[in-house]
Amino acid sequence: MNDEFRRDLIGKSRALCIDYGDRRIGIAISDIGWSIASPIEVIDTHQVFRRLFPLISSYEVSVIVIGFPVSLGGESGGAQAEKVKLFAEKLKELAENRGVEVQVIFWDERLSTKAAHRILSEVGATVGLRKRHVDKIAACFILQGFLEYVRKSP
Repeated sequence: MNDEFRRDLIGKSRALCIDYGDRRIGIAISDIGWSIASPIEVIDTHQVFRRLFPLISSYEVSVIVIGFPVSLGGESGGAQAEKVKLFAEKLKELAENRGVEVQVIFWDERLSTKAAHRILSEVGATVGLRKRHVDKIAACFILQGFLEYVRKSP
């Protein structure tokens, strides 16, 4: 995992998180102080770049955290990991072509979707409601883990 980032961006910009999926992508955003993650929306994979760049601009995002698939044993790899890497490369290329300065960081997404399903179930969300919101809640869990790491790092 790439966990290096410019700490001077905290308090001046926000971090955005992407939970990449084959059909849907969950989006979450940090507060300006990088303390709290909040879910924003779920985007159809085919529309992600058209919808993502306006979010980056309107929220003044400087860091994009992408949930990276890691097995429970800690190994990364597999077909989904390759898809996430290709997505990140395309995101970086498009950002550079548009003159958008963002740093892309991979972050462990283990159990984020399970946690999101559990929370939605605990609040009594119907199956349909869970399906519509689980990806952005999972992105929120991923981002909150990253933000907590940042706050505890020297």
